[in-house]
Amino acid sequence: MADRVQNFWERLSLEEMSRAQWESLCDSCGRCCLHKLEDEDTGDIYFTDVVCHYMDKQTCQCPHYDTRQDYVIDWVK
Repeated sequence: MADRVQNFWERLSLEEMSRAQWESLCDSCGRCCLHKLEDEDTGDIYFTDVVCHYMDKQTCQCPHYDTRQDYVIDWVK
């Protein structure tokens, strides 16, 4: 039996993925559009239940997705 070739998402951690790999996994859940808080001491990220005002809640899409950092100054990756 031939060795099974793993897909990149099965063998790489999120930190190891390239931006293109990470973006290719997007399923438009909208979680990246939630406002986040970062603990300055630990670097931990906490999600809120507040969504960015640019997100279209009907389609779960952002009209500025590719340039969102230009529109949301405190955007957290």
